[in-house]
Amino acid sequence: MTRRIWVVALAFGVAACNGGSSAPSGAGGAGAGGASAGGTSSGGAAGVSAAGAAGTSSGGAAGTSSGGTAGTATAGAAGSTGGAGGGAGASAVGAGGATGGAGGQTGGSSGQSGAGGRGGAGGMAGSGGASGGGGRGGSGGSGGTAGASGGTAGASGGAGAGGAPPAFDRAAVMAIMRLVADYEIARFGTTTNNDWVRAVFHTGMLAAYGALGDTKYRDYTMQWGQANNWQLHSDSDGPRFADNQACVQSYAELYMASPTAQNAVMIAAAQTTFDTMVAAPMAGRTEWWWCDALFMAPAAMARVAAATGKTQYTTLMNNMFWDTKAFLYDPAQSLFWRDSTFLNTNTYWSRGNGWVVAGIARILEVLPATDARRPDYETLLRQMATKLASVQASDGFWRSSLTQPNAYTNPESSGTALFTFGIAWGINNGVLDRATFLPTVMKGWAALGTAVSAQGRLGWVQAVGAMPGPATMDNTNDYATGAFLLAGAEVLKL
Repeated sequence: MTRRIWVVALAFGVAACNGGSSAPSGAGGAGAGGASAGGTSSGGAAGVSAAGAAGTSSGGAAGTSSGGTAGTATAGAAGSTGGAGGGAGASAVGAGGATGGAGGQTGGSSGQSGAGGRGGAGGMAGSGGASGGGGRGGSGGSGGTAGASGGTAGASGGAGAGGAPPAFDRAAVMAIMRLVADYEIARFGTTTNNDWVRAVFHTGMLAAYGALGDTKYRDYTMQWGQANNWQLHSDSDGPRFADNQACVQSYAELYMASPTAQNAVMIAAAQTTFDTMVAAPMAGRTEWWWCDALFMAPAAMARVAAATGKTQYTTLMNNMFWDTKAFLYDPAQSLFWRDSTFLNTNTYWSRGNGWVVAGIARILEVLPATDARRPDYETLLRQMATKLASVQASDGFWRSSLTQPNAYTNPESSGTALFTFGIAWGINNGVLDRATFLPTVMKGWAALGTAVSAQGRLGWVQAVGAMPGPATMDNTNDYATGAFLLAGAEVLKL
């Protein structure tokens, strides 16, 4: 029992302030109604350390590194409203250097409390080092600049408000991420399968690298890509099949970290396939006919477009994504049906919708700010997040059937992890309102902590499928672990 409580405490670890208790409520899970921590802080939900309080960031945006140096964020002058430097860097780039600007530890204590800016991008760094570590937001002051230009930097920082601690105990979040990641590496060893199940896990590996600064996670994915000769997954469905392209997300991120001529092989096979698709395009509802596809392929295509400057890939991605959305999205529920067999039914699969929410976040990470469709992706994320917040269970999990939770009353981790990632990303990047959605993320992350064993095994994972179904604490799978690590990397920035 003691070990179990430790794991839950690691997962949640909300920082208390103003005398509140920092202990999570009960080892069995999150408290009902979102009160997941014992103590409350002024201006925040239970256990939240006043995140989202008054003040705005006056710091510079944490820019994406395109040449290996990180952007810096400078705090406001003493007496002004200012916190840590705000914007997020992109999740990839930086030739041979750190990705994203560090999010600035502000100095000085004078001035009004400013909202702490977001930390540096949680993306991966170039071969020169890990992603820049973002500092917490601080009170307005004449504090110094931040930034990481290489080497091994710490995890992406969390936002604070007026100098308050971040919403989560960063050390605890990092510890449970390591526990889960290391367990999976030990479990699978040198397995080289690059189908979608394993490919999603590797997106989490690179997120863990970006967040924790430990090169073993990047190297593990690098060795996986090399073992597969950077090829798309091969099966009878062929290279155009979205699931077979999921591995390209990680290939492209590794390339974008060090875009040399020698490394061009990392995305060569992907370009060949995407060129074929551009030359003979199909409608989204024909080629991406199931909502899972909206995670697997578009984020891969968007990353290769960003790496190569081939805007035709972005155009094709947008056209196909929005045609699939028109086909499978139910505007009355702000949710997706999994595929045409569920159209006009009341079956809205948790993991299926999780793929969409997480997929939108992964697209937006690299989609140009000037892209005409960007506002549409952001609007869709807001619509879905609003609905999802309303159907989250009091224990923090989402049930496998979103609108029929009694169909399968057991917790389910894979959908919960995908939602937690996507919504946290939306908060961190200014798409979702922090005060509105932070409690949703807090409950989701706390719930996921209850699903991790003392050894690091993530349970309550529904098996591979196409519709709602059961799960037990003994059930796990790679894709859920990948989603867990993606979520943890975003939680660290809150």
